[in-house]
Amino acid sequence: PSPMRAVTQPRYGAPESVVLTDAPEPEPKAGEVLVRVHASSVNAADLEILGGWWLVRMASPLRPANRIVGSDVAGTVERVGPDVSGLQPGDEVMGDLSEHGFGGFAELVVAPVEALAPKPPSLSFIEAAAVPSAAWVAIKGVRAHPLEAGSRMLINGAGGGMGTFAVQMAVARGARVTGVDRAGKLDLIRSVGAELAIDCEADDPTHSEHRYDLVLDVQAHRSARDWQRLMAPDGTYRVVGGSGWRIIQSVLLGQLASRSSQQSLGILPGWPHTRQDMDEVNELIGSGAVRPVIDQVYPLVEAAAALRHVADGRAMGKVVVAIAEG
Repeated sequence: PSPMRAVTQPRYGAPESVVLTDAPEPEPKAGEVLVRVHASSVNAADLEILGGWWLVRMASPLRPANRIVGSDVAGTVERVGPDVSGLQPGDEVMGDLSEHGFGGFAELVVAPVEALAPKPPSLSFIEAAAVPSAAWVAIKGVRAHPLEAGSRMLINGAGGGMGTFAVQMAVARGARVTGVDRAGKLDLIRSVGAELAIDCEADDPTHSEHRYDLVLDVQAHRSARDWQRLMAPDGTYRVVGGSGWRIIQSVLLGQLASRSSQQSLGILPGWPHTRQDMDEVNELIGSGAVRPVIDQVYPLVEAAAALRHVADGRAMGKVVVAIAEG
C-alpha cells in the first residue's frame, strides 16, 4: 500500500510525544469503508490514551494499543470493502472511531459502516469533525432525565466540546440551563443558551438556591455527594469524565442513593453510539437548534499543539485538526 501521513503515538507521554510520519494506507475489510479524512478533532479520550490513564494501561501496559491518534473523523468515502450497503464512494460522512481502533489523525482511515453517520449538509468538514464523540455522548446525557419546558439542568464543564453541545440540546428541549466552567468561558456558555453561568474557580457551584432535575458532570473534580445537594427529590446526576476516583465514587454513591431515595446517581455510558443518537443529533443540527462551537483549527503538522491546547483546559468548544482540503 502507498504511504499516507499520520500522527502516531509511539509511547505513553505528553501531547508533545506524538510524531507525524508516513504510515501504510489501510485496506477496508468486510463491512468497512475507506474514508479520506478532511478533518478530525481532539477529545478527552485521545489525551487519556496518550497519557496512559490507569484504565488504558490495564489493557495495554507498556505502550498505546493503537498507533495512530484520533477518534473523530469527517471525510469522504474513498472505497468500500466487501458486504457494504448504504455507503458508496463520494459519500460525505462523520464518525467516532474510539471503539474501532482510532486512527483519525491520518489522511485515510478504515471504519465500519455502523460507526459512521451522514455529514449534515449545513456543516463544513471542519465543523462536522467536531460533532461525533462530543455530540453523540451529550445527547445521551440530555436524555438521562425527561427534560421539558421549565426543567432545570446544570452542566459542569459547559464550555468544552461536549458541554457546549449539551447546553444547546437541553435548551432545545425547553430546559433552563446553568453552565459551570472557568471564568474565560462564561460568555461562551451564555451565548449558546445558558441562563446562568458560574465561574467554578471563584464560586462553589454546589452551593446554590436552585434545585436541578438533571446534573451532567463532564469534568468530575467534586464529589457526587456535593452535587447531590443541588438535586431535585427525583433528580438525576450523571458523570461522564474527570477523575477516575470521582467516577468510582459516583457509582458507589449512586447505589446507596437509589436505595434510599428517588434520586439517581451514576455514570453516563457514553458508548456505544446508536443510530438514534446519530439521527437525533443530525436532526437538531438540521433544524438549526445545535451547532458545533469551534475554538481553534490546527493543521496536521501541529497536532501536538492541538492536543496540548485541550490538555491545558483552555479550549472553548472543540479543537479541530485539518487534514485535507475541502
